[in-house]
Amino acid sequence: MYTEQNQEYIKVLVADDDEKVLECYREAFGEEDQANDMEALNALTAELFETQNAVNNHPKFKIVACSQGDDAIKVARDASADGEPFDVVILDVRMPPGIDGVEAGSRIRELDPDVDIVFVTGFSDVSFEEMQRRVPPPMNLHYFNKPLSFMQLAEDVMTMVRTC
Repeated sequence: MYTEQNQEYIKVLVADDDEKVLECYREAFGEEDQANDMEALNALTAELFETQNAVNNHPKFKIVACSQGDDAIKVARDASADGEPFDVVILDVRMPPGIDGVEAGSRIRELDPDVDIVFVTGFSDVSFEEMQRRVPPPMNLHYFNKPLSFMQLAEDVMTMVRTC
């Protein structure tokens, strides 16, 4: 996570060849109305239950979206070189016509051995065990099947980053 103007941000790189899926990620991870709704809910919870208001401690997401694995590798390389690596990388397993997400994940892992990598797919010809072998370490590797709740995935990503 990094801080900008007293706000914490979780940097997330997403690569998927389907523009509609990328739009779902953008909405789930970055829509301002949802961030405002979460802040309002946190404020109401604090008021009702007399707890400290954690609105300013609730991180927001900075999303970078790519449609191919090669692009994701380049973006991850540039972010690492700038000293601002991604907290989480979410990759579709199959992204024709380029390299698949597992190969992209392997190359990104070489750039940043600590980044959490999430594979999301509707169909994969690569087993999770093979992914773990190709993109170690397994404790920083996650796998979700489509269809999925993008909002739930956003919450899971927040948990991944906060428990590190």
